[in-house]
Amino acid sequence: MTYKISVIIPVYNVEDYLAQCMESVVNQTLDEIEIICINDGSKDSSKEILETYQAKDKRIILVNKANGGYGAACNTGLSLARGEYISIIEPDDFIDVNMFEDLYTLAKKNNADIVKSAFYEYKDGRDGNPPYNEKNNWSAQYKMPETVFKIQDFPQFLYFHPSIWSCIYKKSFLESIKISFKEAKGAGWVDNPFQVQTMCMAEKIFYTDNAYYHYRLTNPTSSSNIVNIANPFDRSHEIYNFMQKNNINNPDLLAHLYKREFSYAGIVLSGVSENLLDFAAEKINEMFSRMDSKIIYENNFITEYERFVFETCRSKNGVEMLMKNLQSNTSAVPVVSME
Repeated sequence: MTYKISVIIPVYNVEDYLAQCMESVVNQTLDEIEIICINDGSKDSSKEILETYQAKDKRIILVNKANGGYGAACNTGLSLARGEYISIIEPDDFIDVNMFEDLYTLAKKNNADIVKSAFYEYKDGRDGNPPYNEKNNWSAQYKMPETVFKIQDFPQFLYFHPSIWSCIYKKSFLESIKISFKEAKGAGWVDNPFQVQTMCMAEKIFYTDNAYYHYRLTNPTSSSNIVNIANPFDRSHEIYNFMQKNNINNPDLLAHLYKREFSYAGIVLSGVSENLLDFAAEKINEMFSRMDSKIIYENNFITEYERFVFETCRSKNGVEMLMKNLQSNTSAVPVVSME
């Protein structure tokens, strides 16, 4: 079979959600897909669940490997993929059955390197709160593209949630830019540089405001939960090196990346403990020192509050003040999850 899409599913200890994810993938209306499941050293019943599905569907490839983290698992999947396009699905999420058929149709119609869709933020009610499944509201806040575009034309995509799982990527495009994931421990926020690099290098991106992907917010072991507070700042450094290496210095692009990095600082300081404050202050100051202050003060996309944060975080006392403010008043600064 010639595969139109290779679906990569990196799996680690997700027994509570994996069957729902697999059902949504194997029942896609687009039949010509291969499903590459990377069991990344799971210690629960995830391996057995995958074996059950593999026994019923010849399109499933199951790779069992020692735990190497999300990035290493995705790289294994990329090395095996034979499809014209690539999709990466996280195993605690699920998708509508027509996602791949619709995105592939758009990809072929527009000869796109990347097709990106809107997505749903999903809560299953297991945390005691009411279930929730609402479409993200980018199109309510920003003018969105209606035809193929390059990132310079719509730089807001560098500020939006990376959501690499709401995309399909042309395999030949990924190969041409020699893209791979950083192989950090755990999840490691490695989707952030992958998203920036692919968006910046793509010649033809297509966005659809139709939503297909249900991004679970109620998994306590989700990759969006920060285990190592160095992760956002390490990924920021890698993105900065990429931008420098490729001479990408468009002020609007950088302003949108800076806004993302202000969110990094906010996410960390909203939950950091006192004993890690010195380390957080050092990392934040290092990240802010790479920013072009002219863009900070002259680009209208940067808010007055963000300029205040930029100035305040240049000292440990300022970082401590902002931490206390954020932890006592969660509405003090708009903070969005970046994984």
